[in-house]
Amino acid sequence: MRLGNSLLTLAAGLSTVFASSPGELSTPTLFRRNGTEDLQAFKGAVLLKNGEQTSCEVALMYSTFGFVSAACLDFTDDTAKTVNMTTSYEVIISGGLTSSYGRFKASQVTPNPNYDPASYANNIAILQFDSNGDEFVNYIASWRADWANMYFVRRSLSNAAGGAWNQPALTTYNSNLDMTDCAKANTLFMYNQNDLICNQLTTTSIMNATCSIPYASMYGVIDPNAAIAAIYSHSAVYGQGNFCNGNNIYNYYIVMQNYVHWAMSVIGKKAPVFHTRIAEYTENMDANYSMTIPGNKNVENVLVYGGDLYHLNTTMTGEEKSEEKGGLSTGAIIGILLGLLALLALLGYFIHKKIKERLASNRVRRWWFFGRFEKEEKPEHFDPQMADPNDPHRPSAYPVQF
Repeated sequence: MRLGNSLLTLAAGLSTVFASSPGELSTPTLFRRNGTEDLQAFKGAVLLKNGEQTSCEVALMYSTFGFVSAACLDFTDDTAKTVNMTTSYEVIISGGLTSSYGRFKASQVTPNPNYDPASYANNIAILQFDSNGDEFVNYIASWRADWANMYFVRRSLSNAAGGAWNQPALTTYNSNLDMTDCAKANTLFMYNQNDLICNQLTTTSIMNATCSIPYASMYGVIDPNAAIAAIYSHSAVYGQGNFCNGNNIYNYYIVMQNYVHWAMSVIGKKAPVFHTRIAEYTENMDANYSMTIPGNKNVENVLVYGGDLYHLNTTMTGEEKSEEKGGLSTGAIIGILLGLLALLALLGYFIHKKIKERLASNRVRRWWFFGRFEKEEKPEHFDPQMADPNDPHRPSAYPVQF
């Protein structure tokens, strides 16, 4: 947005910039830089899904086109090639800080053809939406070497249905973060450091006052000017806790400069870009540009979140998914199963041994039992011995027998 003709006078210390846009919009454009008030010069936008506010900001280019994170969209399958258009997508636009511009239905949603949902590579899409007939342009800061500083911004609504906006959250940031730590946390960043910005900045979520979430967009500051340059892509969170209580979080923002020519192929006209007029400026002309997609997309003990942070999505290993759900890891489950198998084998051995002993005992008893009935029973018979005539104790007479 132009801030006002009277404020656009070149003065000592101001950088001359070139705003590339179609036809009559190809004019030098400057914006004052004085903190949060800079945002008054820009129309901001938030994606609505089925009438509900998301954490996803739309980087407006024109009154009918804008960039958004592809992870904020719904897809018909895991390959993320076909957008689920049964979801109602709308773009709600602010007039600057807290004023409202309008709410418009998206008529076309185009994710980048190289978007990889598993790694968040090329996590960008184009929204085409209706307008109220009032045309405007928002420029894209298209050269990272320009940016002397960065504004990180989060816009939100206090009432999406009524179009009531909160004051934007903004912080000025000039990174001194060790990029090695950012690379260790996320393999995509390791291979694509020119396409992503990494930091650990967060702001309070409007949905949960106890949860801090990343900012939604980034403005490149070209003293004394600024233009939107990147949108939030994903976060890498160490530990087994969820996003809100993670102690070590790295946030990644996708820089839009390498996707300008792809955007032009989608919208059918030149994208408005903003950069300094110096010979060193180079432009990526590849409409099919893609980040390097890493083979190993997950880092041990790191959960990766992206998309609408008000309704969190994550990509992680199977082991991490199990842990996140409060279950057991794959290794622990395998260990328990092996232990159970060993216990069952030991139990089977003792049962088998006991059965053998019982069978052997029953065999002896069976033969003894049947042997009792097979033995011939003979009646007892009293057969008194003949009296010894020489026995001095021989009775003189025997009892009378009847």
